[in-house]
Amino acid sequence: MSFRHGKGSDFKLDSTAAALVDFSNAVDDVSFSRDMNPAEVTAFGNNDRAFIKGLMGATISVSGHFDSTHAVVIDGVFNDATSTSYTFEISLDGSTAAGRHLFTGESLMTSLEYTGNVDDKVGMAFELLVTGAVTSTNH
Repeated sequence: MSFRHGKGSDFKLDSTAAALVDFSNAVDDVSFSRDMNPAEVTAFGNNDRAFIKGLMGATISVSGHFDSTHAVVIDGVFNDATSTSYTFEISLDGSTAAGRHLFTGESLMTSLEYTGNVDDKVGMAFELLVTGAVTSTNH
């Protein structure tokens, strides 16, 4: 088994110009969460609950350091009034070496936050809601 350190993680997000932008040099935390909504199929006479697999979904939480170049991309995606989805790529074990795992798909930005504190860095954080299927591959 080959364990990996999180410092090699990679995150990319599409821009309104339809160009994939690498945010890795400004992101220090990315969380990719999948869920599945089962449907209950318990019937009269059953003693135990029964379920079937239902719809799947995913969310992505990203946070890191404010960068004005990235802010232009993020603001554009968040403020886009169309129903356009934006491509994401996440590799939690690095993007350059062969055999690394890659998640890709389409997303909508659901929240955006910039923070400034007298005793800390200027930060940014945003949430993405995945729309459609997630592709999970080794590259």
